[in-house]
Amino acid sequence: MLRLITHPEDTVELPDDEEFPADDFHQSAGRFRLLLRRGDPVRLLRVSRDGGPWATALLEDAGEAGWFLWKGPAGTPAPELLAALLAATEPLGPTTLVLLPEWDFPEVLAAYGYRPAPDYVTGLVATGGSDEEILARMRASTRSRVRRASRSGLGFASDALLLDEFYDFYRPAMIRAGSPDLAPLELLRDLLEHPSVHLFVALSEGRVAAGSICFENRTSLEARFVATHPEHRVDGAMNYVHFETIKWAARHGLPHFDVSGISVGEAEAGAAGINRFKLGFGCDILRYPTYARSAD
Repeated sequence: MLRLITHPEDTVELPDDEEFPADDFHQSAGRFRLLLRRGDPVRLLRVSRDGGPWATALLEDAGEAGWFLWKGPAGTPAPELLAALLAATEPLGPTTLVLLPEWDFPEVLAAYGYRPAPDYVTGLVATGGSDEEILARMRASTRSRVRRASRSGLGFASDALLLDEFYDFYRPAMIRAGSPDLAPLELLRDLLEHPSVHLFVALSEGRVAAGSICFENRTSLEARFVATHPEHRVDGAMNYVHFETIKWAARHGLPHFDVSGISVGEAEAGAAGINRFKLGFGCDILRYPTYARSAD
């Protein structure tokens, strides 16, 4: 018999020794604990069959947009497990699910009122090989910027203590771009306390020239929050950060570097430029099936 356990937003934290394997950091027990500590509205749904397969789904309250699941669930993909999780979402109202591809069971989703929405699309860069093999997979313009940045004497570091310096130019950059993805400083500080979250930076004469806060997933390193100092926009500092981060991922057994989102269709000028930058590293496109359920 399937057993459902629901953790609402006012639930005490999971025991410190309780974990569950998740393909993506967004669906991990560690992130659930972090959100609870911050007081963020969150649900953790768990379903299991005694002695058999299990699944978990972490959902966050996105305000007027309703509840949101990002790159999940975790566990064993199976229609009956997904059905049990979806049944538990019914009291939540409007809900959007960005699913791992192996959890795409359209008939089950339709039975619970979920309809297809535009896919979330990202790009995965292979991390294996020598420096020259990694560079060879890039577009010529990207490869040229990486080499120019390397010759300029930039250094590379993974150091959470440089967060304040990174944030000094990250926040204005996100505001200028009108990005909805601007993260508060305290959220980033909390995230960097987790061992699966890293701040990678390019250093110019000891100062941060560009940075990338990355999430370590099961098979990829995801560049989640990135920015370049205004004085280093033309010297390839961010290209250099990504190049060194790709190599870091390979050294730590992660076969892919996730550029964290590709715009599809007719992109506005700003989004088109970001696309060109990301695709320049030699991405393979990955689509996450997305479904939404309205309040009706």
